[in-house]
Amino acid sequence: MTTAPAVGRPVDRVDGRHKVTGGAHYSADVLPADRAHAVLVGARVPSGRVTGIDTDEARQAGGVLAILTHENLPGIATQPPLLPSLAGMPAPGQTFFPLQDEVVHYSGQPVAVVVADTLERAQHAAALVRVTYQETPSVTTVAQGRDDAYVPDAIFGGFVPGRSVRGDVEAGLAAADVRIDATYSYAANNHNPIEPAATTAAWDGDQLTLYDATQGVAATQLTVAALLGLSPSKVRVLSHFVGGSFGCKAMIWAHPALAALAARHVGRPVKLSLTREQMFTSVGHREEQEQRIELGADKEGRLVALRHHKLSPTSPFDDWAEPSLGVASQLYACAHYEGVYRLFRANTMTPTFMRAPGEASGMFALECTMDDLAHQLGIDPVELRLRNYSDTDPTTGNPWSSTGLKECYARGAERFGWHRRRPEPRAHRDGDWLIGYGMAAAGYPVYGPNNPQRARARLYADGTAVVQAATPDFGTGWPR
Repeated sequence: MTTAPAVGRPVDRVDGRHKVTGGAHYSADVLPADRAHAVLVGARVPSGRVTGIDTDEARQAGGVLAILTHENLPGIATQPPLLPSLAGMPAPGQTFFPLQDEVVHYSGQPVAVVVADTLERAQHAAALVRVTYQETPSVTTVAQGRDDAYVPDAIFGGFVPGRSVRGDVEAGLAAADVRIDATYSYAANNHNPIEPAATTAAWDGDQLTLYDATQGVAATQLTVAALLGLSPSKVRVLSHFVGGSFGCKAMIWAHPALAALAARHVGRPVKLSLTREQMFTSVGHREEQEQRIELGADKEGRLVALRHHKLSPTSPFDDWAEPSLGVASQLYACAHYEGVYRLFRANTMTPTFMRAPGEASGMFALECTMDDLAHQLGIDPVELRLRNYSDTDPTTGNPWSSTGLKECYARGAERFGWHRRRPEPRAHRDGDWLIGYGMAAAGYPVYGPNNPQRARARLYADGTAVVQAATPDFGTGWPR
């Protein structure tokens, strides 16, 4: 018996009908019987101390089961180290857990959790919690923190060095025939997928079940287990459809553990959903940043030196910056290179992954500067890239395991009609429209044996197969 090959055949999405008919169930749709609802109260100052929390009026509101603050919330067992989503390990978004003391590190930091029998009653009671603060000076922007910047030993959970050097960049720049110095400023970006983050926690004796909107059920399991001092075997995590993630549901933030603590306190399941406003202050963000690039090249456009510095705020507790310099340091042959991350402590939560990842922001700065170099030398931008193409990793000298970059240049130019491009600005029009022609390269690292990914596949005698992985859909499809 022969069957048609599966590759290349159109296949109906198994989740399509569920999503377009409203039949898809998300984590916030899980509604255990006798559930209660938790609402976070966030700090309204960016820096300071909580001097008082008046809960009298809130406690008198109907349906209130508990109000948890730093004064009565049990302390966490341990805070796992910050790690960049390594498989099989906890993945907290920051090495800070709220409601452990009275210190306020950033605006929106949870200072109370109100639990009531309905969502509306929890929201109403949360609005009646009166918090007073002793506010202290804050730092929230690059302009404020620039003078206090430092070079960390490492960023990204310790996996990326704060400074990388090859050759002598000063000597290379001094010998260059052409130099370009450009600075790029990036606004902070926040995650806001259609589905806000949500967790429902339910205890059965010492067994905890979490229904969590997450990219990694194992990451939620291991992180919450560590925070609560539980064996991972005591924590079960279920993830249904995910209504968009894009980084904010890759790391594990405070709300799953807070939901579990609240559920244990009131002795019934608790659902905790972040509001749209809280999504700006509870699940990380792309940090505001400034990237400065200095290029030195000979008259033929071949790079002789590249200096790439990034300045950005990090939280008071973690040295974290998105890894913007890595791919940008490897794309072109250049003997003299210096890449430096400069951080300053700011009143913000720890930044995190964003779409596109940090490699993209670094490539944007580099490729814009390469276009400036092409314009200054009068060289076609594609030709400039080809002149600087490297068959090996400039950092290690190792050959690429595979590369199709030259073919991408050629195929893109052919499909895009690059030969029709006129280099003068505003040269192409379609009626009243100006038509731009441009090109850029991009890259993303392949992480090796330090970050193994695992799946289990079973093939049965009837021809069916079951593939299992601890990676839920994160908004683009639903593995079954």
